[in-house]
Amino acid sequence: MPKASLSYEAALAELDSIVNAVERGELEIDQLTTQLKRAQILLAQCKNQLQKVQTDVQKILDHEQK
Repeated sequence: MPKASLSYEAALAELDSIVNAVERGELEIDQLTTQLKRAQILLAQCKNQLQKVQTDVQKILDHEQK
């Protein structure tokens, strides 16, 4: 079961931790696939959150111009 949605900052911190572990070679082969799949989920979540914020900000700006 997937973990509950994290805040953008928490997802980014977890993603950074995974990237650092991969770069330092700290992950065993068995962990690598699992962590890369988790990173993929976190990236998608961050992207979705950023797109939502961008849409919300654009709506606010559009409303202000009217």
